[in-house]
Amino acid sequence: MNRSFSRLSLLAALASLAHTQDRPNVLSLEPPHLATGVDAFKVKQLVVKFDQDMDPSVYSLCGGGPSFPKVTRTSWRDARTFVVDVELGWSTVYVADLACPGSAGFRTKEGGTLSPTPWQFATRGDALPQGDGALAAERLFAAIRDQYSYRDRLGIDWNDLHGRFHEQMVAAADGPSLALLVSGVLATAQDPHISVRWGEATLPTWRRPVVANFDLRGVQKVFPKLQRIGKSALLGRSEDGIGYLFVPTFAREQRDDFERVLESLRGLLDCKGIVLDVRTNGGGDEMLARRLAAFFVSGDKVYAGHRVRDPKAPDGFRDVEQRSVRGNPEPDVYGKQVAVLMGPLNMSSCEAFLLMMKQAPQAILVGVNSFGSSGNPVQHNLVPGLSVMLPSWQALRPDGTMFEGEGIEPHIHVDSTPEQLAGEDPVLAEALLRLRGQR
Repeated sequence: MNRSFSRLSLLAALASLAHTQDRPNVLSLEPPHLATGVDAFKVKQLVVKFDQDMDPSVYSLCGGGPSFPKVTRTSWRDARTFVVDVELGWSTVYVADLACPGSAGFRTKEGGTLSPTPWQFATRGDALPQGDGALAAERLFAAIRDQYSYRDRLGIDWNDLHGRFHEQMVAAADGPSLALLVSGVLATAQDPHISVRWGEATLPTWRRPVVANFDLRGVQKVFPKLQRIGKSALLGRSEDGIGYLFVPTFAREQRDDFERVLESLRGLLDCKGIVLDVRTNGGGDEMLARRLAAFFVSGDKVYAGHRVRDPKAPDGFRDVEQRSVRGNPEPDVYGKQVAVLMGPLNMSSCEAFLLMMKQAPQAILVGVNSFGSSGNPVQHNLVPGLSVMLPSWQALRPDGTMFEGEGIEPHIHVDSTPEQLAGEDPVLAEALLRLRGQR
């Protein structure tokens, strides 16, 4: 969930990409990032200080759920100090971002925008029972050793990490402090599918900085009569009969909106070509992705494989399991050319979708490599109230190669800059040339 305190709509927020020149920097955060033992009864304000004068009309504090602080008011103390009035709870870990991909962000008066900046801190809680820190350490590193599917991908010496962090975990004052420490240890894996849970709050451990290759303004210049579908999907049609469908997520929580997406696609089946734009899609439910791909795939096609970590297996993994997608029967079939617009925000189940679309001979994937992360995380309990989610499988292309950290490659590689995307979107322009037979 993205809670934005500007008046920009979601679509306008997607259109607001960062200017790369004269970016502002955060001078300080109160409480500091990764602070522990914060007094929930005394701290009533979160304070951000910037190094430049800021535009007070544009600001976004991103996050949601139990790990997001209860905000009662936002204000600017002066041109460089942003203040958030909050109500904090006892024994809680808080997670927020100053700006985030797709948000309005924070902007200087000259137009430079803040890079996404994480902000995590923990309020004081009850003292951990004696031995819980040591038990959490033993269980954490045992789970990594026996269950984490990408344990060896980066060549990390987990035994060394265990030795270096064991005493800190033993000495953790309370559950929230231990949760932040575990999150920091797991950040070493550079795996966005790893998370830590304390109580009801979920902490991400690592985010790779990426710049979206999507800007709504560039799309609107080509499809000026875009229609909203549900919360954030978009539908359009060019004068020469090319359809456009923007599918921002496969989230299970937005299943009703996804049904509207499929119904809108049925209305485009008479088009001479279709653009499927998933450039901001970070995944969700792979079963929903299959339902979309089924309009374009014929018969049964193997699109991916995976192998599950199992310490009892001879090589530490079970045999490879293949996953397949089955094409729809008539009339939910589209056999003409389709261009899939992709980019660095695509991960997880959206990467599975890209692999599905590679099984459709009439589909061309246009853009840049996807993020490269898919893991089917499984929960491991450390001590009461504290657990971690660790990927349990290695995701594979149909040929058996692993794409973690590499991503799915497009058929046609098209680089773009934020400035280009706001004008004539190069990714969309290349796709249209292909659909119109001009390439």
